[in-house]
Amino acid sequence: MPNYDAVIGIDEAALNEVILSVYEATHDLLLTGSLPIALPALSVTRIDYDLATAPTVTLAPSADVREWHRALLDQLAGGNAEQVAATASRASFELVVPRVDLTFHFSDGDPTRFEASLHAGLQMIVESGGVLTPDLVTLRVEVPGNPAMTQIVNRGVVPELTRLIEQTFLRPLRIPPLGLGSLQVAPPAVATGEGRLLATTTLLPEQPGTAPLAGAWPERKAFVAVRAPLLNRLLDNAAAAYPVTGDWSTQIRLLPVDVTVTAEYTARFSHFSLDVVPGQNGRLHGSARIDVDLHLWAKPVGWSFDGTATAHPTVRVTASVNAAGEVVIKLDRVEAVTFDFDINGVPAFLDNLLRIVVNALAPVITAAVEGQIAKLPPQPVTRIPDFRIPLEEATVVVALQDVQISTLSTPDDKVCLATTGGATVRLELHTAGRLSTHIPS
Repeated sequence: MPNYDAVIGIDEAALNEVILSVYEATHDLLLTGSLPIALPALSVTRIDYDLATAPTVTLAPSADVREWHRALLDQLAGGNAEQVAATASRASFELVVPRVDLTFHFSDGDPTRFEASLHAGLQMIVESGGVLTPDLVTLRVEVPGNPAMTQIVNRGVVPELTRLIEQTFLRPLRIPPLGLGSLQVAPPAVATGEGRLLATTTLLPEQPGTAPLAGAWPERKAFVAVRAPLLNRLLDNAAAAYPVTGDWSTQIRLLPVDVTVTAEYTARFSHFSLDVVPGQNGRLHGSARIDVDLHLWAKPVGWSFDGTATAHPTVRVTASVNAAGEVVIKLDRVEAVTFDFDINGVPAFLDNLLRIVVNALAPVITAAVEGQIAKLPPQPVTRIPDFRIPLEEATVVVALQDVQISTLSTPDDKVCLATTGGATVRLELHTAGRLSTHIPS
């Protein structure tokens, strides 16, 4: 069973909706223009291009990319190149522009327009820091019914078209790593297939496996799903920064004197173990551990003892989406707090005194612990990051909207807390030293 603690994904339908919105926002800025190409042997002085239809992607390993890897491996080492190439291309996909208008301008005649299609093989590359970037591996253009022009375009036009796509569109397209609160996670493992793209990660030092692509993943949405071990670690780290400290005293008649017993204590939460509550989106419950360090002393008799106490309460946690679009979890309350005390070096004749002290002290520590819960701030779990495509005249911003919390059972039977939402695209125009926002219709 593959090992992963979090998965981010999107399917073809959702991604193609985003691509269509980006296409509509950037067509006039980026997807039409002229290529600085001259083909003297054909008297060609300029070639105009227009991506006349929106691109679409197929989220499955690209046959062109696999063949590119196989050919490269054949040259380098030979051997089982086919299997290695299939593994190397598992994070690839295909992008097709059904119609590209190419207009050839000649030095000695009228312009000639050809309708072509563009076929690109891309793969997701994991850069340092877990940043994902699409890499253009293969690009070919087909002119239907005209093999001679197809050959001319692929030899003369595609190299410049590749440079244009890489420098103006793909190079700025950097998808930030999946933020998981304060936790250190491994670089993602990415795979495509079954009409979706999934990227998984896990808590260091473990390394992630790829999630199963077939099965009931969210449809027509982008999503992030996190498993309980990750949430447990988040709460452990957060609670460690908020120890509960206090002191308490009481007077006990111990013939022939009145004894004042004082206690100083420090309590700490740890070992959270949460479960996602099925059918209760955003609700989690489980257990935790409370460890208490104690120092007791009694005056005027001069007795002094050190000890510990432990409890294993049940806990209730709520996940929600804050105003910044982050998924956060909040420890709501603890229940069934029962302490077991262990006081060192207490002589037997003081057993009754000790029983009176711990019976009075336990509810004091419990109340202090419950009061500290309100002070523990919501802990950021994740946020599907916006990504920005800076262009010369504007910046395209793709962000998530209508974020919802739900329970997700993965195809390999992992129960996750999931965040889903639809993508929205906006265009921030660069005007007079400032940005103005335009949302494509």
